[in-house]
Amino acid sequence: MLVLVALCPAPTESFIITSRAPLQPPTQLFAKSGKKKKKPKDTTICVNRQARRNYEIIDTLEAGISLVGTEVKSIRQGKMNLVDGYVRPSKNGRECELFNVHISKHSQSAEYFNHEERRPRKLLVHKEEARRLLQQTERAGMTIVPLKAYFNAQNKVKIQIGVGRGKNVRDKRQDIKAREAKREGQRMMKSFRIS
Repeated sequence: MLVLVALCPAPTESFIITSRAPLQPPTQLFAKSGKKKKKPKDTTICVNRQARRNYEIIDTLEAGISLVGTEVKSIRQGKMNLVDGYVRPSKNGRECELFNVHISKHSQSAEYFNHEERRPRKLLVHKEEARRLLQQTERAGMTIVPLKAYFNAQNKVKIQIGVGRGKNVRDKRQDIKAREAKREGQRMMKSFRIS
């Protein structure tokens, strides 16, 4: 409720005017009327869909990646490919490296400053995590593959890596049959719905 007090020329007379208009916070009073809220944009850079198809993913882990400047510029343009990539822990179990991931050369920089496209890149993981990954790959015959690359809340490039066991042809066929059965069930439910 808005209350206005008006003073008359004579100091003894004053009256009160009341209004039913709600008070608005000062930020809304000065805001531009045509400005819309920004939608949160998708921060995913690329996804390795073949990894989910060829491997049974058992465990996932988020890791940072050590990059040079032109690599970051190329990644911001979306020129990254994880399809043939794999992760190998070092023999002492202190660090992990990402191999065979393609990041295209930056088009605006000279050849001298550009990076090598498929160079090994160091992953930023803790020693305990690297040791655990080394044990899993040595003992159980697992493979570590990159699943997804994305920008986190601090706008840094992160890689989601997964520890998985390779699927054979029979496993892939069973997955395809299960997926088709699920789709068929959904179609049947959709056709029998009462509207």
